Amino acid sequence: MVKEPEAKKIPPQLVKIGVVAKRLGISIRTIHMYERERLFISHKNLAGTRLFTERDVEWLEEIRRMIKSSISIAGIRALLALIPCWDVTKCPHASRKECPSLRDNDHPCWSNKESKCFQSNAICRTCDVYEMRFRIRDLKGYTDIRMKTVIE
Repeated sequence: MVKEPEAKKIPPQLVKIGVVAKRLGISIRTIHMYERERLFISHKNLAGTRLFTERDVEWLEEIRRMIKSSISIAGIRALLALIPCWDVTKCPHASRKECPSLRDNDHPCWSNKESKCFQSNAICRTCDVYEMRFRIRDLKGYTDIRMKTVIE
């Protein structure tokens, strides 16, 4: 039996895309499409293999639930784009004019090429804004409260 080099070993808490696809009953291509549509940030090893945590799988399950409830991929992306990243990250008002995620308001802030925050340079996978995707159902209430506060 040939032993895999260290760089190719996958930590036990991460699973390959094929395992996730089988578990969810969808194709690998579907997961790739969700990634292309910027609905999640993939984690890749040095060889480029996509790896998933249990939290990533939970998010893909949530995407599937939204699609089954008649929300299109564009609709999901638009909802995610409503997450007020500048408010969550306490971004200074002056720097918001330069923020690419405010200019590209059709996509969530984490969908930029580098998957890093424009302001803080933080990695998006570990950001509170990225974690807010799980509270997408609460987003309307959050934005209503924020709008009332701003208007008053």
